[in-house]
Amino acid sequence: QYELALPKKIGVFNIMTGQEAISTEPIPQEWLIEGVIPKKFNSCIAGTTGSKKSYWAMQLGMSLANGEKSFCGNKIHSDGLKVLYCDTEIGKEETHRRFRNISNKMDWTKQGSDNLSMMSKDGSSVDIWDDVHEFIRHWMPKVIIFDSLYNTTTVGDFSRSDQMSKVTNELTVFKEKYDLTALSVAHFNKGLGDMGLDINRMSGSSVLQNWVEWQMLMVTTNEENFNL
Repeated sequence: QYELALPKKIGVFNIMTGQEAISTEPIPQEWLIEGVIPKKFNSCIAGTTGSKKSYWAMQLGMSLANGEKSFCGNKIHSDGLKVLYCDTEIGKEETHRRFRNISNKMDWTKQGSDNLSMMSKDGSSVDIWDDVHEFIRHWMPKVIIFDSLYNTTTVGDFSRSDQMSKVTNELTVFKEKYDLTALSVAHFNKGLGDMGLDINRMSGSSVLQNWVEWQMLMVTTNEENFNL
């Protein structure tokens, strides 16, 4: 008799037997920033216009690159990581201004400069994926930040599941192919302020909500310079 050996992978599935599961320890979950962003997750921060989520995301990336000890009071579990900040919304000049606004308030070091790269998209509506893959072939980051998700693609209707799936599939490739942590900045739908911090306010079909592995929300409040 001939018995086929059970493969470790079939198509998109990784195979694990019960014996393997009980005889080995699972890889422990690690944090890049304690309570803020887990390592090797597809994460997302979504929020209202003016809630400073883009500044927050840029400062997060710069803090990781610069080897900071903490970010907004949360412990950083690394001594410096290569970070790619991918701007699809505001352009090179405004990205540069925001970087300087933040770095002027930090003890910015050569390590930070060596660990950070930023790329800004021109105003045209395109799918950015191939260009980002090309950049990564030249410079391999450990963290990639997409700001914002809506402008990464020519997909125009995030409320449609078939369209949203095209975007989440592309994002999944980055984590799986390059073994990195990805953070996307998303928007809220307009006119739902009474819902407060509710994931259902996030622009995108249920495909996005079901796909994301770590979700954060940010909203403005009626107190100036105080966001939640």
